Amino acid sequence: MIALGLLCACKHRPNVPLGDYPKDVENIIIPKCATSGCHNSQSAAGAGGLNLTTWNDMFAGARSGAVTIPFRPDFSTLCYYTNTDTSLGVALIPTMPEGQPPLTKQEYLILRNWIAAGAQNAKGEVKFADNPNRKKIYVLHRMCDVVTVFDAATLLQMRYIDVGVKQLQDYPYSIKVSPDGKYWYVSFFAQSNIIQQYDAVNDKLIGNITLGDGIWTSFTISPNGRYGYFVDNSSPGKIVCADLLNRRILHTYTFNNTLQYPYGISYNEASEQLYIGTTAGNFIYNIDMINPSSPILHQIPLDGSTTIRHKPSVEPIQLLTVGHYCYIICQNTQDLKILDTLTKTVIKNIQLPAAPTCMDYSEKYNKLFISCTEDITSFAPLRGSICVIDINTLALQKNIYSGYQPYGLAVDDASGLVTVANANLNSAGPSPHHTSNCGGRNGNVSFIDMLTLSLISGKKSEVAVFPICIGIRH
Repeated sequence: MIALGLLCACKHRPNVPLGDYPKDVENIIIPKCATSGCHNSQSAAGAGGLNLTTWNDMFAGARSGAVTIPFRPDFSTLCYYTNTDTSLGVALIPTMPEGQPPLTKQEYLILRNWIAAGAQNAKGEVKFADNPNRKKIYVLHRMCDVVTVFDAATLLQMRYIDVGVKQLQDYPYSIKVSPDGKYWYVSFFAQSNIIQQYDAVNDKLIGNITLGDGIWTSFTISPNGRYGYFVDNSSPGKIVCADLLNRRILHTYTFNNTLQYPYGISYNEASEQLYIGTTAGNFIYNIDMINPSSPILHQIPLDGSTTIRHKPSVEPIQLLTVGHYCYIICQNTQDLKILDTLTKTVIKNIQLPAAPTCMDYSEKYNKLFISCTEDITSFAPLRGSICVIDINTLALQKNIYSGYQPYGLAVDDASGLVTVANANLNSAGPSPHHTSNCGGRNGNVSFIDMLTLSLISGKKSEVAVFPICIGIRH
């Protein structure tokens, strides 16, 4: 009898002390989820790493990342695996609690509505809402029109934010955080006339900046956070300079409609120069901005010739200026080109294993990190690599496998980490742990330790479909 009593208590444990959940939520999670063999402190290791014993335990997440996103039951796997009615949201198997009767509709709605209201604890606190200066990592998704917000301290998803104005039709392209950490901005690949500005404290939309019709893909923000320079990837294209604080256009530069498919942009504040790539030539555009009312346009060839050719050949897609050097990744030539901006000549070509996609620079380690999404040689049969370029030696130092089809990445020198968005679009890639409510294959986010140039173990989080770009709030 004693043994039987202990077994029953271990299995059901209805009298487990309150885990800081609200009472109606506690009545579901504690006896049905945080039980022996499932998601309590003793059994979590064998249950996907998820411990639901307390509210804080729940927000420590599972091996695939966070399971509860405050205000977003549509992105919370706690809902996915406890729902049996697809009319109420995503329903995945195995249905939890496993081996037990599923939650009733009323119980499921209690959980779903609790998360929709912020998943508060018994004291009414919302997780990650306590620090307006919280460091965050923003991951932009091209296919879901959302941004996943990570808490930089725990490297876990903390929010999902909708972006755009046309559901699943805007195709978000680029995200950047202002240098002062007050705002973040999103551009869109679909033709539109806006850029969106968000408050980085509460991640709410502040307003749209109307730029005029265009394919507003790439942009850069001045170091003081006041001005934005936006690229219309059309032919003819244009460049817009906007006052970000007042959300108004200051200048629109067309250069008599001579810009052809401009793409990628970098601003050197010290020399007041813009550098812009193109997908239709062997050159980059250089714009002297000393007099913003009358800028001077130059074209700089990148292939060693002195002739400007307006046809696809080099395809410089992203540029980054450090001192008097401009680093340029080029898709057609599959290399990194280093331009001396004083002499306007390429001083080094570093071959990469495949066409590069994205690049960021670590001032602390003096290295460039470059994603090669479709690299099929470095880690075959896996696809993709992160190339580490040592700027001291101007050589490829190492290739790192961060995950299947790495796309966007961002350096954070303060934490010593590189955050990488792995698109995982190809069916040959690893099967996602779950699906999302916008369809398609989920991607994931991983982290590289810049000191050891290795992945952070156990910190790969599954996110929504096609993570494409990353911004850091320092």
